[in-house]
Amino acid sequence: MMFLSQNDEICILTMRDKGLFNPNTLEQFNSVLDEIEKSESAKALLITGEDKNFSQGLDLEFLMTIENSDFLQFVENTMVMASRLLTFKVPVVSVINGHAFGLGAMIALASDYRVMREDRGYLCLPEVDLKMAFTPAMNALVVNKLSGRLRRDMMLAGRRVGGGEALAGGLMDACGAEDELLNLARELVTPAMGKDKATFSQIKRDLNRPIFSVVESGSGVRQS
Repeated sequence: MMFLSQNDEICILTMRDKGLFNPNTLEQFNSVLDEIEKSESAKALLITGEDKNFSQGLDLEFLMTIENSDFLQFVENTMVMASRLLTFKVPVVSVINGHAFGLGAMIALASDYRVMREDRGYLCLPEVDLKMAFTPAMNALVVNKLSGRLRRDMMLAGRRVGGGEALAGGLMDACGAEDELLNLARELVTPAMGKDKATFSQIKRDLNRPIFSVVESGSGVRQS
């Protein structure tokens, strides 16, 4: 499900098969982050998907088979994962090649930079249509990373936002054709590469403190 490759100093994490998250794939994602953190050569992380999907978010088909308390605990655990990106020791770029729904959109929001395909794919927070309120950790991430009408419409109406609108709304750093996205991401991330990792992580922690403090106060844990 989660495939890691490395091109020189840039690691690429590809979320396969719709990028759906269940306890198994969440642990795979965390394990890839562990591997990159241990690598001395890694200086940037690009996260992307395959085909028409970046990530469709939670694996609802599986999660609907477990107890509600376990479901809610899993959601908290996914936010612990997202918070790792907020303090990750190398710069993170979400390369949004297609649909980014729910947790997929939140991974994008938790990244330092975002590029998106201009002709296909949407960002969407479908919680309102799933009859699922945002947890405090989810709310902290979304509220601190989105603003204005874009935040209102995505949270209250579950509005799907394409690349052009996301760029105009300041959510994307760049948009382009599918075959341009990785190069756009590399151009964006280059100025932030090669920094002292401990310093870089601490600056990110301070920058994202309003989010990180809420995640830390919740019940989320690494293991699902």
